[in-house]
Amino acid sequence: MKVYAPAKVNLALDVIGKNEQGYHDLDMIMAPVSLYNIVDITRADQTKITCTNGKIPDDNATKKMVQVLKDRYDISNYEISIEEHIPMQAGLAGASANAAAVLKAINDIDGLQLTIDEMILLGKKVGADVPFCVVNKYARVQGIGEKIRKIECDWKFPILLVKPEQGVSTPEAFVTWHALDPLHPNLDILEKALIYQDLPFYVTHMGNALQPAAFQLVPALEALKADMEAFELYVMMTGSGSTMMGFGSKENLMQAQKELSKKYPFVKIVTVG
Repeated sequence: MKVYAPAKVNLALDVIGKNEQGYHDLDMIMAPVSLYNIVDITRADQTKITCTNGKIPDDNATKKMVQVLKDRYDISNYEISIEEHIPMQAGLAGASANAAAVLKAINDIDGLQLTIDEMILLGKKVGADVPFCVVNKYARVQGIGEKIRKIECDWKFPILLVKPEQGVSTPEAFVTWHALDPLHPNLDILEKALIYQDLPFYVTHMGNALQPAAFQLVPALEALKADMEAFELYVMMTGSGSTMMGFGSKENLMQAQKELSKKYPFVKIVTVG
């Protein structure tokens, strides 16, 4: 069985604080985009996971997902092959997308009959972005990623994704966030703008609380933002980085893609929604 594992973007991100367990409580607007890894999963005598990026580390999200399922259910062994198209350390949840895709595929193949809510709880045990990747719709996402409310929105629009060579360490980004004056975007008005499909309002009010921290950790991101803005794009980072999103007219997006591809390793126009 071949399944697609879509990337996600954070259209807004706020850091509320830390909870009693020491994790950061977040408030986010998230959406899937038309950038996919392809996961080929078939029953096998032994479980084996491979990917086009090379060796699978022990803390790989797909490995963790399979083990979480094995610990709870009598599931088959699987050969899982992942064709990677989503860049790593990018804020696009490639690893979480793979884990969610495998969870849903095993649920179907082994007939586990898990509900979406049950899969969200299982996904939470693997990673903060896995629950959203299970839902894979516009959503308001809170807590550490497990509180998900779908946003009734069928809007589809193009954005430009650009990732530099450098990645951003998520733990370091949160540490740096604490040392800076906090940025708190208004997600309530942004959610309304999303529902009304009001892009001009959205791009002038959007915000990512982790962006200043990421810029401090990776100064090249500020230069990348300026490079994108030279094409009359509104620009914001997704997640903890290092991918930057460009919003604007199709003509400007295409021109930026053409020129920035000469300078950066990953440059791609995708559709949000």
